Amino acid sequence: FHLKFFLHQLTSFYPLESMDSLLINGAKSLSQAVGSLFASAGSKLEDVGKDPKKMAQFLTLFLIAHFTLVTVVVGGMFFSEWGRKKLKKYWRLSKQGPFFRCIVWFFNLFVRLYVRLSGERLVVDPCNCKPRFTTIQTQVNRIVLHWTAERSSKLTNDSYELQIWKKTKGESKGRPAPGSTTDAKEARWETCAKGEGVVTCDCTDLEEGAQHKFRVRTFNSKGQSEWTEGTFGTRLRPEANGGWGPGYTWSQSTKEVQVVIIVKADSKGKDFQVTCKGGRLSVVEAGVPLVDGELWRSVKGSELSWSLGHGDDGGKRMFLSLEKMEKTNRRANHWQCVVKGHPLVDTRFLPDCIIPSGKMPDETEI
Repeated sequence: FHLKFFLHQLTSFYPLESMDSLLINGAKSLSQAVGSLFASAGSKLEDVGKDPKKMAQFLTLFLIAHFTLVTVVVGGMFFSEWGRKKLKKYWRLSKQGPFFRCIVWFFNLFVRLYVRLSGERLVVDPCNCKPRFTTIQTQVNRIVLHWTAERSSKLTNDSYELQIWKKTKGESKGRPAPGSTTDAKEARWETCAKGEGVVTCDCTDLEEGAQHKFRVRTFNSKGQSEWTEGTFGTRLRPEANGGWGPGYTWSQSTKEVQVVIIVKADSKGKDFQVTCKGGRLSVVEAGVPLVDGELWRSVKGSELSWSLGHGDDGGKRMFLSLEKMEKTNRRANHWQCVVKGHPLVDTRFLPDCIIPSGKMPDETEI
């Protein structure tokens, strides 16, 4: 109890963002400085430093002299009434006690020496320490984020704050958010993680298969950096071992990938241009691109087989088949999307085995 109280009093008397980092780094620098002083001292000190026996004798004599002095002073105070009152009053570890004052004086001296030796400032404004996002892991309703930033000072650790944008019902359905004032927009940012040295956050209970906006900044007692914003998407729960993308759905087997694209009701075969060159898929209808981007993996051949037909809802669809260059028979090898940059499926729900080929929906050649 006394130790906890004492440490609390010390930190409140001498506030620092990272006392442990300061003590560790300062001890290293001061030990190096003291070592250099011993190295440049006289031959006797060099002999003491080189010979373990002499060093042990030196330390033993030093400790004996120290305890002897303390014992004489404290023992002498017991022989007087004034001394006994002072010992009874100041024996406790508090701001009024001599022990606390001596340690505070020593700590202040320690800090000043270390700052002078290192040439660093204790706390620096982190305005130039803007964090950078990296994604560690994404799942159906979970995103684990990590960020890095330069430290404002080598002596102390900075603190970080991560916030997520709270979506409205309209935004969750894909509609843009209505215009609002700056204060209203700031109120929609919710803090996910905040604290000293916090560089990782596990965000759970997120909307499945959606894009989520995050921002992070560095701060300490001197100021704060600008916000760094990033958008990261949760994964889809696979359906027919596939998922969906903008304007299409897809499924897969061990050998091929089937893509079903939504097209106009009056579309005809001559209106489409379907190409696959250099690992890039392009589906264009009357000059309007429906699907365009780099494929997740390589496929066989540049000529693709496709047809027009109707889906389960009666709407017109294009049925496109892609033959995989390499067959996939493990969870880690199955396709996670058709086009890179489109929503990924959560591979945890894919079978860790061969996926048999399924029949395509009923098609009508046009």
